[in-house]
Amino acid sequence: MPTITIKSDKPVVVIPSDEYDALRETIEVLSNRRLMSDIRAAIKEHEDGKSIDFEEFWRREMSEA
Repeated sequence: MPTITIKSDKPVVVIPSDEYDALRETIEVLSNRRLMSDIRAAIKEHEDGKSIDFEEFWRREMSEA
C-alpha cells in the first residue's frame, strides 16, 4: 500500500483525481454568472411548464424533417 508523508501544520485531504476534477468543474460552473443565470432561467421555464421532454422534442423534429 502506498504511503504519503506530508510535513504540514495544515490539515490535508486526499481524494481520487476524478473526484477532484469533478469538484473543479463544479466550481467553474458555479463561478460563471452567465451560465448560472441561464441554468436558473431553464429551471424556471421547466417549473412553469414551458419545457418539453426529449421524446416530444424528437417527435417534433422528425415531423419537420
